[in-house]
Amino acid sequence: MRDGLTPREEECVRLAGQGLEDKEIAARLNLSPRTVGNHLHRAYAKLGVSDRKLAARRLSNAYSEASILIPDPGKLGLVDPASVERSGDDPSVDMSSWPLPAPPRGVGARLGIMIVGAVVALLLAIGIVTAGMVVPSLFDQIAPEWAR
Repeated sequence: MRDGLTPREEECVRLAGQGLEDKEIAARLNLSPRTVGNHLHRAYAKLGVSDRKLAARRLSNAYSEASILIPDPGKLGLVDPASVERSGDDPSVDMSSWPLPAPPRGVGARLGIMIVGAVVALLLAIGIVTAGMVVPSLFDQIAPEWAR
C-alpha cells in the first residue's frame, strides 16, 4: 500500500491516468462506475489532489516505477520487456505547448471522429476517381485536331 492507498484505489488512479473514464475502469476491474468514482475520490483525498491527472502524476512522481500515463508494452505482452529501452520521457512534462488538441475521451466521441475520417477519405477517393475520368475528356475537347 502506497501513500495509504488501497490496491483498488491505486489501480483506479493508474487506469484514470491512462485516460480511461470511470465506466471503462469499472469494466476492466469488474466494478460499478460509482464504486470506481468512490475509489478515485478517496485516492484524491489521500494524495491531496482534486482530479485524476494530478492524482496520476502524484502517484507516478512518488515512485520510481515505469510511467503510468503510457502503458508499458512489456506488461501488455506486446514485446519482450528485456528488449524495451526506456526513453527519457517524463510523464509529468507539461504538454500544453503540444500543437494538437488532446484526443476525445469518450468512446462515442472517438467513434464519431473515426466515422468522420472515413467519410472524408471516401470523398477524397471519389474526387480522385472522378477527376481521373473527367480530366482526360476535357483535354480531348481542347486539344487541337491534329493531336487527337
